[in-house]
Amino acid sequence: MIRLLFPYVCIERNLLEDGAINEDYIKLLKDSMDGMRKKDPVGRNVSNQYTGWQSDDGCESHPAFAKIIRLIKDTFNKELLDWTGHDITKLQITMGNSWANINDNTAWNAPHLHNGCWYSGVFYIHADGDEGQFMAIDTAPKVVSDFPHSPREQQSFRMAPTTGKLFLFPSALMHMVEPNLTDKDRYSISFNMNVSYLGDRTSAFGDPKGYHPDELTFTTDENGTLIHLFPKTDINN
Repeated sequence: MIRLLFPYVCIERNLLEDGAINEDYIKLLKDSMDGMRKKDPVGRNVSNQYTGWQSDDGCESHPAFAKIIRLIKDTFNKELLDWTGHDITKLQITMGNSWANINDNTAWNAPHLHNGCWYSGVFYIHADGDEGQFMAIDTAPKVVSDFPHSPREQQSFRMAPTTGKLFLFPSALMHMVEPNLTDKDRYSISFNMNVSYLGDRTSAFGDPKGYHPDELTFTTDENGTLIHLFPKTDINN
């Protein structure tokens, strides 16, 4: 039996492909970011390197971003809280802060965490997938000696950003953005999410429907393909 321990729970969704937004709204967001950069051409420097531009916090209060902020919150409430089992009547997911990013040629973001919040994420407003990948980095060592490489023992995860993609991840997950080696600009917004408790904090503790301590257990077939064991009754055999 193979058991997965301590997984990072990340959520990936393409809001453009599933019809939650359209091309006109994408253009509105891109134009708004161009206007923000025109007013503040220098921007700030946090994790962005070289020529990358980053706005100050405040996208969450910008009128053009109201719809995408609502969709981000809705995705958290549906996807993440369904997984964790938290009751949305007893806690509230709030947008802590959000900022805009434009990565042009050679721009990249150094490895970093998002301290002081629960979950973080990025939404790609304009990206073709070849302007540098988002990379999550596993900082917990899996082996402490020589170990032959296997794709099932990865220490990093790469994702090619494309327009409309939303990616949510625990704020403690180390991550970076690879250099943009094209002549195209990639537009995105990044954000942090916090939790506000509505009443007694302990009453909001997660109680996932259908949870079982063996739900992340697998075996393999003759081809090495993972077979999900749960909810089979012979899971320990």
